[in-house]
Amino acid sequence: MRRILVSAIALALATAQAQAFTAINGLTVTPVPGGFEVVTRGSDGPRQIWCAAGEYARKAKGAGGNDRLYIRTGYGVSRSEPGKRGVVFTLRPGARLADGPRPGSDGNYSVSMRRPGFNLRTAHAEQFCADTFEDVWPF
Repeated sequence: MRRILVSAIALALATAQAQAFTAINGLTVTPVPGGFEVVTRGSDGPRQIWCAAGEYARKAKGAGGNDRLYIRTGYGVSRSEPGKRGVVFTLRPGARLADGPRPGSDGNYSVSMRRPGFNLRTAHAEQFCADTFEDVWPF
């Protein structure tokens, strides 16, 4: 019985890894129940995380630039990669998330990676990917 359980877990992890998307900045994005997770490397901040989420939403989910990305589960233990941390996003928020804060809410223009319901337009999120090009093209 134990051997069957271990095999089932290994198969589930292999399947999840096979469906993973690698964003332009090297972060892994994996579908999870209720959305998709951006898995961090430990030193990644909000700009890198939102870049990966925006690129995945556009390329893998077919989202348009005005569609909104919502944090479903803030930065914490990864659901898809044991021992790592991540943020779960969704393009289809429930009522609880739909009225979440946006940049400028309450005078705060910081980009969150922790507040469930915090949201950005996909085009805004993808603009953070420009940082990747600045490292490659220093002019």
